Amino acid sequence: MDRTTLSATSKDANNQKVKKRKNRECTKCAKKTKTIQHSLRAIGEEIKEIEPENDSMLQMLQRKQLGIKQQEADFCDSQNKIITAHENCVGALLQEPLGQYLMAGSNQLAIAQCVGFSPNANSDDRIPSEDGIAELKHRSKMVDKQIEVLCKIFTGGQA
Repeated sequence: MDRTTLSATSKDANNQKVKKRKNRECTKCAKKTKTIQHSLRAIGEEIKEIEPENDSMLQMLQRKQLGIKQQEADFCDSQNKIITAHENCVGALLQEPLGQYLMAGSNQLAIAQCVGFSPNANSDDRIPSEDGIAELKHRSKMVDKQIEVLCKIFTGGQA
């Protein structure tokens, strides 16, 4: 054998080895691809099985959310009525002659009015804020302060 024949045979042998290696790699890739495809199909089937359950849970959560909003609205309405009644009582008390007499000369009246009290306010005409509960809490605190001030004045324990 001469050198050119030997060189050609050597190149063919190397080419064969390279082709075999590439074939093995392609076979491995094909197996991995099939495994991945199988896994993806299984996941897709699992998702299809779970979707109806998720949809029913979503609907249940939406119904509960609506129920909570309704309960919050009912609570706010109830508390609004109670606070309005307290505000009206304080306003009526301040309009009474005895209340005006006891409050005369006392800076407590100014304090009671500065904390947000308006005896002629009709709370049913008020526009609710974004957070109705926070507004009600604030109004309740204001009425509590006014009642506390009036109690101190009427019992003679001016603070």
